[in-house]
Amino acid sequence: MIECTMKDRKGVTLVELLVVVLIVSILAAIAQPQLTQVIVRARAAAIIRDMQSVRLAVYTYQTDLNDWPSNGVAGAVPPGLGGYLPQNFSFDDEDYDLEFNNWGGSPFTIGVTFITSDTTLGLTVLDMMPSPKWNSGDEYTWAFE
Repeated sequence: MIECTMKDRKGVTLVELLVVVLIVSILAAIAQPQLTQVIVRARAAAIIRDMQSVRLAVYTYQTDLNDWPSNGVAGAVPPGLGGYLPQNFSFDDEDYDLEFNNWGGSPFTIGVTFITSDTTLGLTVLDMMPSPKWNSGDEYTWAFE
């Protein structure tokens, strides 16, 4: 009778390798949706941070000039507001645009709109941003005054 000990064995069998690959694949399939959700929430938090930067710049502008900035267009910094924003701040990002809104009336005077074609990102931002907020199509608006 031939005896085989672990010391004599040289490598792994194909079945053992397939079992390990299967287990790793199952673990990856379980973790992937949660990882995707974490990435979307992190991007949403960065967008809200940008919206907060616009809000702070608008309030500082209003304090200095006793007036609100004029209405902006999507992806462009409103006239006069650039000096109040962080250095290299952009209203035009790879995945979205920001737009400053000056409605000039009641019930809301000013706000900022986030525009994206990524519905999952948009709804996540909408869920995370403070009220009052609303969305219309691919535009997600936060009124702050």
